Amino acid sequence: MRISTDDGRFGLILTPAGDPWDARFFRFQLIVDSIIMGDSEPCILGSMMLTLQNMTRLEDPRLAQPDADPAATLSVLRSDAALNDPSLLEAAESLDHCLVRGYVHGTNAIVIGEPAEPPVGTRTPHVAVMSLHDFQAIVAAAAHYWEEVQRDAQLNTLNR
Repeated sequence: MRISTDDGRFGLILTPAGDPWDARFFRFQLIVDSIIMGDSEPCILGSMMLTLQNMTRLEDPRLAQPDADPAATLSVLRSDAALNDPSLLEAAESLDHCLVRGYVHGTNAIVIGEPAEPPVGTRTPHVAVMSLHDFQAIVAAAAHYWEEVQRDAQLNTLNR
């Protein structure tokens, strides 16, 4: 299941891992600035879904325009202890080799990521800025899909 903004600049990809994995395991990837981040290894999504549903509000003025200079924004997030940990979005094992951060600023949700294996050259930060409403709608749709797949798998197990 791919759920994204209309322009495709931000989204989530959730795919049930299937046999031999149980229903808790999904392949999970983020879409940031139209770039797919994360590997295809199955992971348990509970922590990641909670992290996305409760993304931290960071109202530091240095974070207001991340798309103007993504590298500078990442530098601020890394160097300020009060911003570093709350902005990390690495709760899914599939993002282990990516640097992904997210936060809420004003009425926007912001996700900044560097893919594990950039298409060409060195790691370049990519930014997706969207309305908080759109972000929450995408996360809610993904959480609903994730919960339904698990519920259906449990029902199928009980009916065997």
